Amino acid sequence: MPSLHPLDLITIAGYLIITLLIGLSVAKRKETSEDYFLAGRRLTWPILGASLFSTNISAEHLVGLAGEAHRVGLVVGGFEWVACFCLLTLAFVFVPQYLKNRIFTIPEFLERRFSLAARMVLSGYFLVMIVLTKISIALWAGALVVNTLFGWDIQMVMWSIGIFTALYTAAGGLAAVVYTDAFQTVIFVLGSAFLTMVALAKAGGWSGVASRVPEGFLHMVKPVTHPDYPITGFIFGNYFGGMFYWCMDQVIVQRVLGARDIEEGKKGAIFAGFLKILPVFIFVLPGAIAAALYPHISHDAAYPTLVSQLVPVGLRGLILAGLLAALMSSLSSISNSAATLVAHDFVVRFSKTPPGQETQIWIGRATTAVVMAAGILWAPVIGQAETLWKYLQVVSAYMGLPMAAALLTGVLWKRATNAGALAAMSFGVLLGGLMLLDSIMASQGGLIPLLQTPIMASFMHRSFLAFLASIAVMVWVSLYTKPPRRDQVEGVCFAWASAQTASNSVLGSSKLWGGALAATSLFCWVLFA
Repeated sequence: MPSLHPLDLITIAGYLIITLLIGLSVAKRKETSEDYFLAGRRLTWPILGASLFSTNISAEHLVGLAGEAHRVGLVVGGFEWVACFCLLTLAFVFVPQYLKNRIFTIPEFLERRFSLAARMVLSGYFLVMIVLTKISIALWAGALVVNTLFGWDIQMVMWSIGIFTALYTAAGGLAAVVYTDAFQTVIFVLGSAFLTMVALAKAGGWSGVASRVPEGFLHMVKPVTHPDYPITGFIFGNYFGGMFYWCMDQVIVQRVLGARDIEEGKKGAIFAGFLKILPVFIFVLPGAIAAALYPHISHDAAYPTLVSQLVPVGLRGLILAGLLAALMSSLSSISNSAATLVAHDFVVRFSKTPPGQETQIWIGRATTAVVMAAGILWAPVIGQAETLWKYLQVVSAYMGLPMAAALLTGVLWKRATNAGALAAMSFGVLLGGLMLLDSIMASQGGLIPLLQTPIMASFMHRSFLAFLASIAVMVWVSLYTKPPRRDQVEGVCFAWASAQTASNSVLGSSKLWGGALAATSLFCWVLFA
């Protein structure tokens, strides 16, 4: 196994020291639970956008996207460019509702719209998914690269990274998370861009890659019968699944809840959308290049193989620091969100006498340690998946879309009732679980005859069907139950006029930059069709 050059060790040590100093420096600024969990609601758009992007990008992106691109080509990058439109939805539909209500958690918003039961269902769902997908996948992917490159024990790597990240997250809260995220965004973008340029040069440029991979490998648009990533799956299934992630997932949206005002929240989401253009070129493309250079390796070995084979000793520290930056920024965001959920959706919500500010902060710190340990213990299960990326997308799609159906319908339709929301979430999760089981048993004929057709082979088409079915159940039950009270819809349901915000200038308008983001994303799709 190769060893780290002293220069590599200096680069990594420098990165870790700076990260820790940034995280601990903001620990002194918290006075209340709002300071700790929402950074005092003082965040501006550049920090917000960088933090949204950095929270989303973790080790599973560097390893998982490259691994899936090694298997199927650039088409997997469609997840990144669909996210641009999901972030536009966050900016213009959800940010105004969330910030007007000054909530701490998305489940809290769901209680205001529906009921305590709906809040508990969503909060419990978030906590389970944080352990089963987010923390465990991120840690496993990061440890896999380090193990492949240097032979270090996977469990040792996971515990070391987990403890280090938990330290500054528990100390500084959301402020520590977002300011370290901004620094880490620069590190992992530079590291990934460097690896892409080195790999592309080794393969002989774009034409060299194209000549060594199957026809269509470098195109983004696939037919509706594609078994994994049809274009219709991205337009429908992935957009709505991505909308749940970007607009409703506590881990992501918590940054926006800390925005200084609605306009800053909108601009932060749009800035993150522009940053999401980059991953296709610096995370996905390296996997396609690896397919040209190393076609016979295992898919998830694409990223570590490129690093070990192409990056010279002395510069591997930059790549490894980039991996650690992506991993730790995501882990810190996830654990801080779990802390917020436990403190506000369970402890504060059910306490007859709400605990003091310092007690709430210490509850958050304890939660950070617990979810980190639980994620580490679950991580080895992730290693059994075909690829990390596909595991993440399939589980998230089947389990997330029913929640998206309930919250989206509740925000857009005032007639939606609590009974309808609970019915939609329960029915959708059961149907999604059944579809997931059918996918696992597809080689044996499956369980649901309707799904055994070429067009229904993709999990994105299937999950979209579950989404539509959940909305249908919600509408049907809502129409046959008592309408919600006036206070349950006023100020909570979307109204275009109330969502408008003023800007100091035309160039500073969120509407202008939102239109530019939509045009840029569409251009990218057409260019690589």
